[in-house]
Amino acid sequence: MTDDAFTYTVKLKRGDDTQKCKVTAPDIETLTDRVDAVREKLGEWAGDYREIQPDEEAPLADDQSELSELEA
Repeated sequence: MTDDAFTYTVKLKRGDDTQKCKVTAPDIETLTDRVDAVREKLGEWAGDYREIQPDEEAPLADDQSELSELEA
């Protein structure tokens, strides 16, 4: 457990994904600086996660352009 006087939880939710970070500091000025740094970093990570999420529509196999082309 920390002896810091201030605790703040930063939470970023995007769709079903949630990022959460607990920030502590001995004084309000330090807490403000740390929270600002965490928000910036969470924003960067959210951008990274957005880029790796799959597309809404799964691509077809290279040799399949339509379902009707499948052999039964």
